Amino acid sequence: MRHLFVIDPIERLDPEKDTTIAFLREADRRGHELAVCTIDTLELGPDGRPRAEAIPARTVDPVSGGPWYEIGARRAAFLDEFDVVWMRKDPPFDMAFFYATHLLSMVAKTTLVVNDPLALRDANEKLFALRFPAVCPPARVSRRIAELLAFQEEMGGEMIVKPLDGAGGEGIFHLKAGDRNTSAILEAATAHESRYIMAQRYLPEIRQGDKRVILVEGEALGAVLRVPAEGESRANFHVGGQPAATEVDARDREIAAAVGPELVRLGIVFAGIDVIGGWLTEVNVTSPTGLREIADLGGPRLEVDVLDAVERRRNAG
Repeated sequence: MRHLFVIDPIERLDPEKDTTIAFLREADRRGHELAVCTIDTLELGPDGRPRAEAIPARTVDPVSGGPWYEIGARRAAFLDEFDVVWMRKDPPFDMAFFYATHLLSMVAKTTLVVNDPLALRDANEKLFALRFPAVCPPARVSRRIAELLAFQEEMGGEMIVKPLDGAGGEGIFHLKAGDRNTSAILEAATAHESRYIMAQRYLPEIRQGDKRVILVEGEALGAVLRVPAEGESRANFHVGGQPAATEVDARDREIAAAVGPELVRLGIVFAGIDVIGGWLTEVNVTSPTGLREIADLGGPRLEVDVLDAVERRRNAG
């Protein structure tokens, strides 16, 4: 098979942690042909076929701190020349990302796009979880400060607020009753009531960790705990959260059973759900991570399962 990965510049990928590298290595191990491109080279040609500046690539074992990849000469390529196109551009989900998903939606159906670009537009990582209220903590989505303050009071004085388009823990605040900065934080977070944000009940179980559960074709296959640093409410790896081994438990499977069928229906092959204290807080579909940490802690190499699923979908299509 021929695979094209839409990524950040390849030299910026972290060889120790980046999940995309796990996919590239596994596809290479299977003998597939690989290429990469960046989102800024995506365009629609005069014949209505999406194209990009594709760079042939292969993975290698680094020697003496050398690169983990080898690349060839870039060339203009139509996306429908590939069997699979992977959208692995990291967030934020900005307008460039949004329009890129529209271009990817125009790729011929003979090419599998992972994850489905329409689903990437529709399944907002914060809002999508709210489609499953039975497994989510209480939440509000509003830009009105009075409404957000009323929700905080309803939750006993504590809540988490987060932007709808944030990633990596950016813009998340833990608000407590009596904090004189609360109004100022909400003014900034809502851009003076012009921008929607999400408020969720604060879950004290965050101190034990935020569990990232990996779903492949809707099935929970592995998990890693992200434990927040001392004095930090956010557990994201980008802000100092540390990985810890964990297992997929019965509650995780219950949540996956609620969320998974809808993800499969939407064409989401690979997703990461975030679970705190047995409650679903986010559904990550744009560029989920966590596979490298799971493997490093002695868990399964889930990139094998993801490549298996992608090959099945492509061969069935």
